[in-house]
Amino acid sequence: MKIANFLAFLIVAGVSLGIGYYVGSDMQNPLQQFTGDKTAPADKAPDASDMVVATVNGTEIRESEVLAMYETLPEQYRQAPYPFVKPQLVEQMVNMKLVLDAALAEEFQKQPEFMSELSSTRDQILQGYYIRKKIEEMVTDEAVKAEYEKVTQDFVPEQEVHARHILLKEEEEAKAVIEKLDAGGNFVELAKEFSTGPSKTTGGDLGYFVKERMVPEFATAAFALEKGAYTKEPVQTQFGWHVILLEDRRDTQPPAFSEMEPQLRNTLTNNSVTGMLDKMKEGATISIVKPEGETSEDEKKAEPEKEG
Repeated sequence: MKIANFLAFLIVAGVSLGIGYYVGSDMQNPLQQFTGDKTAPADKAPDASDMVVATVNGTEIRESEVLAMYETLPEQYRQAPYPFVKPQLVEQMVNMKLVLDAALAEEFQKQPEFMSELSSTRDQILQGYYIRKKIEEMVTDEAVKAEYEKVTQDFVPEQEVHARHILLKEEEEAKAVIEKLDAGGNFVELAKEFSTGPSKTTGGDLGYFVKERMVPEFATAAFALEKGAYTKEPVQTQFGWHVILLEDRRDTQPPAFSEMEPQLRNTLTNNSVTGMLDKMKEGATISIVKPEGETSEDEKKAEPEKEG
């Protein structure tokens, strides 16, 4: 779908989506317009650097609002540069404002069906806002760091090695490579020339690995080497014949905080929300009405087994 078509589609859903686009912006808050709620956020003083891009019936549309709409587009549409889509976005916001003005002029905001939809929308916004603020309270940077310390405190270091290898189909080919190494050949260059493995382009580099990651024959030979040494005899595995060079040996380290932070934050968020809901349920009176004839799992377990 072209972006112009996508923006045109938004017009069709303008009445419902308009609320989402206008809430939180510097334009008149529709919740306040429709309900007369004087507790709704007041308009902020416009930033002098936030230039006006359009005016509709005396209402200004500013650059920041267009940028905010741009950020609401699906990712595939945001691949287009902002300056490229800005004219369409401005036109879309003008159209939305015209629809809003028309709806207000015809007092659609007083229709019972709309008031019912608005109430539902307001409840959803309030629920989302409440959860977001509670997450901000519970999932702090300090809480995430504490979770990282908790997760990594029992980490047990394990030895790992950094190795290269040259994989060959026949034992004699592997022995010939070892002879070249004994004569002063460069392992990386020989791997690029003779290895049949996918790592040949990087000089046979396998990176760091723990013993359990490799097949037993290969791992045993690699871990038995001294740093800088290579195998003097070919090592056979199910993949062929290997010549192995040990480049380094070290103990493993726990993942860095920066690596684990996104996952820890997500886990802590999920656990915090679940715990918050569980606590709410403990202090609430909840009755779930089952359809007639339906039996819950607990009731099924309580029923005596029928004889015969």
